[in-house]
Amino acid sequence: MARVEKLVEREPLRVSIHGEVEATFHIFKAQGETFLQIDSYGAPDRQIPSKVSQSIQLGDAGRKKLLQLLLELQDQ
Repeated sequence: MARVEKLVEREPLRVSIHGEVEATFHIFKAQGETFLQIDSYGAPDRQIPSKVSQSIQLGDAGRKKLLQLLLELQDQ
């Protein structure tokens, strides 16, 4: 699990399109802050298919930066 508050652009070492997986999200409050958590579940053929593979939490600053990036991409 990772909590992301700062997103910094960096050139990737390599670029490839990943396989499609299922993801869920939920919004919760903790310590006076609102968080968006996104959980991905990995490939259907993995050993425990319903187990969370990755989990990312975005607090206030992380959500604002992500929204800014998404709006910029919308204009491209």
